[in-house]
Formats: sequence, C-alpha cells, structure tokens
Amino acid sequence: MNEQITRPILWNVPVPFIVMMYGLLVLLLAAFVYAGWRWYRVVSLGQAGENRFDQMPRRVMLMLRDAIGQGYVIRETWGWMHYAFYVSFIGLTIGTTIVMFNSDLREASKFLFGYDLYFYYGDFYLFFKAAMDTFFLLLVIGVLFEFFRRIVRRPTVLNSPPEEKVIDNWENRLGYWFPMTLMLLVVVTGLMLEGARINALHPSFTEWAYLGRQVGALEGALGAGRTFHRWLWLVHVLLVYSLLFCFPFTKLRHFIFGPINLLFRNLGPRGRLAPIKDFENAETFGVSQVEQYTWKQLLDMSSCLECGRCTINCPTVNTGKTLNPKYLVIEQREHLLQKAPTLLAARAAAKDGGEAPAWEGPDMITEVATEAAVWGCTTCGWCEEGCPIGIEHIQRIVDMRRNLVLMEAKFPQQATNAFKGIEVQGNPWGLAQEKRAEWAQGLDIPEMAEVEDPSSIEMLYWVGCAGSYDERNQRVSRAFSSLMKQAGVKFAILGREEMCTGDPARRLGNEYLYATVAQQNVETLNRYKPRRIVTQCPHCFHNLKNEYPDFGGNYEVMHEAEFIAELIKSGRLKPSQAINERITYHDPCYMARHNRKWDGAREALRAIPGTDVADIDLSKNRTFCCGAGGGCFWKEEHEGTRINQKRFDQINGAKPKTLAVGCPFCMTMMEDAVKSRSLEEEMRVRDLAELVAESTSTQTK
Repeated sequence: MNEQITRPILWNVPVPFIVMMYGLLVLLLAAFVYAGWRWYRVVSLGQAGENRFDQMPRRVMLMLRDAIGQGYVIRETWGWMHYAFYVSFIGLTIGTTIVMFNSDLREASKFLFGYDLYFYYGDFYLFFKAAMDTFFLLLVIGVLFEFFRRIVRRPTVLNSPPEEKVIDNWENRLGYWFPMTLMLLVVVTGLMLEGARINALHPSFTEWAYLGRQVGALEGALGAGRTFHRWLWLVHVLLVYSLLFCFPFTKLRHFIFGPINLLFRNLGPRGRLAPIKDFENAETFGVSQVEQYTWKQLLDMSSCLECGRCTINCPTVNTGKTLNPKYLVIEQREHLLQKAPTLLAARAAAKDGGEAPAWEGPDMITEVATEAAVWGCTTCGWCEEGCPIGIEHIQRIVDMRRNLVLMEAKFPQQATNAFKGIEVQGNPWGLAQEKRAEWAQGLDIPEMAEVEDPSSIEMLYWVGCAGSYDERNQRVSRAFSSLMKQAGVKFAILGREEMCTGDPARRLGNEYLYATVAQQNVETLNRYKPRRIVTQCPHCFHNLKNEYPDFGGNYEVMHEAEFIAELIKSGRLKPSQAINERITYHDPCYMARHNRKWDGAREALRAIPGTDVADIDLSKNRTFCCGAGGGCFWKEEHEGTRINQKRFDQINGAKPKTLAVGCPFCMTMMEDAVKSRSLEEEMRVRDLAELVAESTSTQTK
C-alpha cells in the first residue's frame, strides 16, 4: 500500500509542465502583491489616528470565528450555502498545499530543513482523500445553489445600486458570475483529475476517494489513460490559476478583505460614536470628502461583500425610504475609486512641491450619498448586526451629519427646536428646567443636592427628559419609583441639576452641543460620585455607560429591566397579582442590539403570575426599530410608510393583549401605532415598570 502511495503524484506530467506551473505561481504571487499594494494605497488615503491594533490575540480569535467559522453568515437564510463553499474552498486549498509539499517539495524540505516532511501515506492518506472528495462535493452543491439563488429565487437584497453610481470596470462587469463559474469548473476538473489518477495508477488497495473512484470508473470505460491525465492536469492547473487571479481583481476579493476587516473591527460597544477631538483647533468638523474618513472606514468600503444582509431588517429599506446601507457603502466605495487617482496625484504633488490637481467629480454628500439617505438613518444598528464582515455604518453616516450641521448649518427644520431646547433649557422640548422634577411632587423622592451624605445613596435614578416632561412617561417614572421604594432601595434624583444626555443632538450631528451638555452632566455626576445609576431610557443608558467615559465620566449604569430583575431575584420585589395576559416585549435597539441586554426584561415579565410572554422572530438582537432613534423622534418621516406602523404589524402577528416596552420613545411610537390602527381596546402599551408595579399593587396613578 505505501509503495503505491509514495510514488510522485505528478508521475506522468512532463517537467516543462511543472516548470510552467511554478512559473505561473510566481506571476500569481506578483499579481497578489500588486493588487495588495494598489488597495493599500487607496485605503491609506484615509485619516490616521484610529488604533485598531490593540488586543490582537482577541482580534485574531474573533476573526477566525467569524471568517473561517462564518459566524455571522450561517445564521441567515441560505447562509449554509456560503458556508459550504467557503469552508470547502479553504479545505481544498489546504489539501492542495499538502500535495504540493509532499510531491514537489519533498527533496527541498530535506535540503532546507534536514528532515523529510513526507506524511502522504497510510491512514492519513485515506482520510485525506475522503476529506478532499467531501470538500469537492460541498463546493459543487454550494456553487450550484448559489446559481439557483441568483437566477431562480433572487432576493431583493442582492440588487445593485443604480448603474449611474457604479464604475464601469472589470470587477463590476464580471460580477460574481465569472469567478463562480471558474470555481465550478475547477471543482469538476479536480474530480475528473482524481478519477483519472486512480484509473491510470490502478492502486492495489481501496481508495477512500469515494467520488474519485466513480469518476475514474467512468473515465476508464471511455478509454481515458495517462495522456488524458496529463492534459487534464494542465487544464485544471490553468483553471486554478485563473480562479486565484480572480481573488484580488474581482468581487471575490472579499475572501481576502473580509477577514482583514474583521481583524480590525470595533471591539467596543456597538453604536458608540467617537468624539470630535480638539474642537478648538479643528479646521473642519465631520466628513464631506471621502478622504476625510479614517483608514478603517475606507477599508469598510473596500471590503463590502454586497450580500445585502445589512438591509434584511433595516427600517428604512423595509419602509420604502431612500437610505439603503448596502447601496450607500457601494456608492461611496465607487466614489472612492473614482477619486483615488486624483488624491494620489495630489499626494505626489505635495511631496514634490508641485500643483495638486483639483477634483471635478460629484459631491459625496449631496450627489453620491444624498441628503435624504444621510438623514434617514435611525442608528438602530441592524446594518452592523447583519454585516458578516464588521462594516461600521453608523459612524460613517453621523460623520456626514456632523459636517452638514457644524459646517453648513443644514439639518431638518424640525430639529431646530430640539437643538435650541437642549441648549437653553437642557431638554429637547424646551420646557423650563426648574420644572424637571415636578413629576415627583408628593412622592418624597430626595434630590442629590439635599442629601447630606451622597455616598449613602444606593442608586441614583436618572429620570431622563421624557420621564421628566412627557405626561405619558411621567407615569412610568412614578411606577418605577414606587417599585424602588417598595424594595427598600435608597435612591435619589438629580432634579433640576439633571440635563439631557445630549443623545438627540449627537445622533443628529450636533457634536458641539452634545459635548457641551455631556461635560456639564459629567461635572455634576462626578461631584456626587454615585455608586450606581439606573434609568428607564436606553438612550440615556447608552450615553452614560458607553460614551460619557470619553468626557471623564465612568459609571456603573443599569437599565430599569436589569434592575427590576435584580430586585425580584434577590427577593426585594415580589410580584403577586396575576396578569392573565399574553405579553410581547418590544426590545429597544439601544439595549438589545447595541448593548446585548434582553434577558432582564423577560425575567421580570415571567416573574409576574399569569403572564404568557410571547416572543416574535424579530426580537432580542434582531429587534426591529420603532423609528425614533438617531434623532428621528424629532423630525418627520416624509418617505414610504411609517416605521412604527411596520413594527406594530410585526408584533401584532403574535396577538398579544399587552405590548410591553422598555424605552420612553418606544412607548410613544408604539402607542401612536396602536391609535393609528384604532386598536386601543384590543391592545394596551405598557412599560415594564408599570406591569411589575401593577403586579405588586404599587401602581401610582
């Protein structure tokens, strides 16, 4: 058995063919180096300053999980198809490398390393052949189903942007059809070559190449012999090189760029926006030109798979609005490639002291992205949740908003009052700051300024603007306060010292206003040094926990759902009154998706006797936006259908009697949706705190 196996795998291939193979390999490596250098120059046009080289061991492990393991791909419909041919391709590449080492480089290994690398025999050989045939089979199945999906059942997520926004080049003309056809031909000829080898070699043992044996028997019946094997080998090698050449020069480059982009992904909280550094000396704010983005943002554009997973549950795409995150990243990439020669020429001219050429192409914001797309985003984060290679869409969009607001003073007219209200009165409604604590009158809730020893306070209750001023959400504030009182929690509020966290201003691009109120809030909080902070607003939670550290505020922050669940688990709260209703919880985007917290709300609801908690498919990290995030609560929807109505229809499919929420903006949007359907008698909208208070008989009217 070993005698047969140890014969050189290319035993009937002439030496000139071998020389040609390795000569082409050298040319292929040169092409990869050239393509890599070309893309490096394009990506390096972005701004430096982002440190994406920290925590490298963790980055590598996450990259392996999500690139080789296809972690974000296999969870979606048809994800198994991509997983099949991706893993199979990796396996066949490794297998080919093993064959090359053991057949062609065996003598070289003896000379270079002093020992024989040969292990292509025995049980390893048998298992190796079975594995290779399995990879062949999976790759054929994956590619054929990919053809079926793109021809017969083509989903809208695979649609391309308008033709006028796409460069006419090789990559876009060839699309995926040419490289995928080559991949199929490589697999078919590989199987034929395996069969021809078995048929010509006539091994004295049973090969475990279960597909190769069948193909070899067929070829033998047709009279194929050594000459056939020789020429088939040549055809197969040329096809393999043609396929490999496609990787850096066609859309298959995402096989290379995807893992690289995953390696440099954001390891911080999703949805956290980077602050503008050095306001005093900055000449520009935000991004209006593609080269003002960071190198990682340009890498994002270059890495896009065009798979459309970012659009699956995007609220703007699903309600017929202009913004399509897939189209936006492709259009910006095409714009980058169009502008790159001018930018590179300008860079060279700057070094040589010459005159830099001027860009005469389209404006990135108004013509490439369009302002309707820039202002349409709710920052819900689904695009980043769905993207299998870690593209960061939200920061890129907010950077354009920052430029429009801070440099051009252009923003939706409805946002004017919100900006002015935050600036003058510390809340987007513009209501008097001295009325912020009026909701708590008669409830005997102390303000921190009245507490002699702030360190004695167990929990600082950050009420938020909606909980302080909006009549409907004031009821939530009172219900939550009553729960904390019943549980014996020693808590206090800031009262008139509390201001808006600035979230609407920041998401709408007014970073200067955000930085101003954030610094004021941090100064107030640092003066009292709270042990813990709790809030019913996910947007306040996200800012206090994830974004205030950039301004010197580091706090332990909890959402009401987490805290209520903690109180119930510890026995400090004991829901006892039954609520015999079917309840569906609408997960807020800024809790479930951005901060990965959804268990607390369900634990609290299930602790209420009689409840039937019914989740829908679009829940937890896959929740669908209510339409209020990203500052959109403060502007009107002028395109398509309303996002809150789309979300209500999804939830109504579960036929709940109560729609539970954990966000003041979700409360308003969902109640409006219920009213728009005239279903107030069939369904009620309640905050989690209200339901638990109802069960503990502490509901405050």
